[in-house]
Amino acid sequence: MKVLYTGTLDVNAGGPAFSTYNTMRGLNAIGVDTHVLMYEMEKNGKLIGADVPIHFAKKPIEHIFSYSPSYKKEIKSCGDFDIYQAQGVWLYNTYALVDVAQKQGKPYVITPRGMLYPQDIAKSKPWFKKMSLKIRLLNDLNHAACVHATCEDEMNYCRNLGVTSPIAVVPNPVEIKDYPKTKKDKVFRLGYLGRISRRKNVEGLIYAWSELGDKVKKNAELLIIGGGDEEYMAFLKKEVVRLDLSNVRFTGFISGLEKEDALSSLSVLAMPSEFENFGNVIVEGLVRGIPCIATTGAPWKDLVDFKCGWWVKYNQKAITAAVESALETSEEELDAMGERSKQLMKEKYSIEAVAKQMKAVYEWILTQKNKPTFIYNKV
Repeated sequence: MKVLYTGTLDVNAGGPAFSTYNTMRGLNAIGVDTHVLMYEMEKNGKLIGADVPIHFAKKPIEHIFSYSPSYKKEIKSCGDFDIYQAQGVWLYNTYALVDVAQKQGKPYVITPRGMLYPQDIAKSKPWFKKMSLKIRLLNDLNHAACVHATCEDEMNYCRNLGVTSPIAVVPNPVEIKDYPKTKKDKVFRLGYLGRISRRKNVEGLIYAWSELGDKVKKNAELLIIGGGDEEYMAFLKKEVVRLDLSNVRFTGFISGLEKEDALSSLSVLAMPSEFENFGNVIVEGLVRGIPCIATTGAPWKDLVDFKCGWWVKYNQKAITAAVESALETSEEELDAMGERSKQLMKEKYSIEAVAKQMKAVYEWILTQKNKPTFIYNKV
């Protein structure tokens, strides 16, 4: 079986590129010959890895639609494939892939990568996205052999837009490593990890800390790990001073061993954002055996289903209540939640587990037999 992806493996593309790369690694390891066609990188570009088959297309001649007049020919020059899969929507490479697949009579899959969430549609160039949906994209989605969503929320948003084709719900893959638990003290330490920006609602944790008063004044610390928006960072620090909080610490951006040391010191990791398509921060906690708090703006119902954290509404009262519940959870139970976290990652989100699910999707597309339980038809 041969599959061609269009997308990118450029480090600068962030999460979607890493997900594409890890899915390809997993599929190739179990015998699915998976290639990617990507545009030539800019000077600051860097491949995540070169241990998967990669083809390069000429750079687009414009950057809104990313149109490249030679792209269809370059798809054909990659060879013959059984299935074609587009990573992402809105850009020309997806439409070109659909055209080539249809002309060759081959099935295609579209992975929206969170780009069909209403928040993402509204974020930039909404007029262009709505026009693209109406003129062509919705039709392409509805003629796909399957649409690949990474969570049930994404599937529901696709249905709300009018997508009627089968949808496979397969999560982003996670590279599982051994992270020995090396917490060296008995301090309850709540952590935030990630870019410091207003949409992350970091102040929600600071306000929770303040509201809990005496419960967090002794033997507890709020650790905020990350850098980013300097103006917002200054606001957060002023709030800490205004609220007279002496046990809130900012690390700034850290990486490598310094980051690992900070994460290993945490009792619980929190992501209080209003919206996250996936929330890789939660993965960073769970693979290390750290129980997590996330809002329902992120697709982390697994935290409740697998008893490894808290999944709460996006409001201050709920976030504060989750922090209070974590504080009142015994060290032994937090450790047990951490073990369940690691088991969840291994069974559902590992590169190997995701590759097996995607292979099952492809086999069903090609044979129309043994439909996986995680592929849903429109009701």
